[in-house]
Amino acid sequence: MKQKGKTWFDSNGKEIPSYAVNKTDKLEEKEAHRLLKLALVVEKALKNFNEASVKSYNEVLESKIALANYKGSKIPTNSSGMTINSYDGTIEVKITKPDTQFFDKTFTDMVKQKFEEYFKSFGDDNEQVVFLRSLVNDLLFTSSGRLDNSKVLTIRKHADTIKNSKKLSKTGPLFIEAVDLFDKAIKIKPGNTGVYVEYSENPHYKKRKVALKITDI
Repeated sequence: MKQKGKTWFDSNGKEIPSYAVNKTDKLEEKEAHRLLKLALVVEKALKNFNEASVKSYNEVLESKIALANYKGSKIPTNSSGMTINSYDGTIEVKITKPDTQFFDKTFTDMVKQKFEEYFKSFGDDNEQVVFLRSLVNDLLFTSSGRLDNSKVLTIRKHADTIKNSKKLSKTGPLFIEAVDLFDKAIKIKPGNTGVYVEYSENPHYKKRKVALKITDI
């Protein structure tokens, strides 16, 4: 609370006569409340700006999707973010959505088990299959047993090859089931949205970054 009158209160709630409070402590009291007032104004402004950026993001994305549907072109997604530009190019607002993709451990174990079932269906005496099983495990899984995200798409392509081959498809259901489990294993951890604004008075001038963090000033 803001100290006033002849009696002040310290952090323990103890009453202190104002005449006993030294000049420096009185100055700190004054400046602490002044800075808090300004900080609350900034906090409210940032909150309003954040809410406005989310609203703009969703409205522009919705409009882009509608336009893509109308033109029959590729529909944009909102997984990686968006840049909103003014028509004359003097304003650029980058909104990032740094979601983190990871694989759920339970489904990862199921994927590994399904691949084991697939390779065992060929018998344990087949040296080529033993080699391929080792190769797939080395490719797909890290030393800690986690799925390697970069290799999943490669394995998925081979699953499509199996589906389209009459010969391979006879022994391939377990392999396909394992690959289908990838989709269930993938989880998304939402990250913090970042907003970066740059502008210039003229399209031919270099844009200036708007300071939205105190470290940018």
